[in-house]
Amino acid sequence: MRKTTTFMLLAGFACSLGCSFMARDTPTYEADTSQLLDTRGDALQACYDQELAQNPSMAGKLTLTFTVEKKTGKLTQLSWDKDRTTVSESLATCVITALDGLQLTPEDQRDGVATFTYTFRNNQPAAS
Repeated sequence: MRKTTTFMLLAGFACSLGCSFMARDTPTYEADTSQLLDTRGDALQACYDQELAQNPSMAGKLTLTFTVEKKTGKLTQLSWDKDRTTVSESLATCVITALDGLQLTPEDQRDGVATFTYTFRNNQPAAS
């Protein structure tokens, strides 16, 4: 499974003195969010394995969009882009469920709007 990323920071308000939130630049926000998503790698693999059991030739892309909420770091508005996704609805739903509840720490001063694309392909050799 391979992942590509697009990340955009939304302008946020300045934090008052004593605020413990950080302000990541775009590459850092992207890297930190990618590492956060990677913590659910086993769950995503389980989603794909479950799908392969039903459809051994399942392969394709899943494009997710979400917001990393400022101040809390929670992933919100997690959804899949049906126009840019070629995997089954059941795989997309499983992946979204697996990513639900993730929280980026430390939090950031700004909302982060992200698009992540996962590429699923079966790397198992064909049966002879």
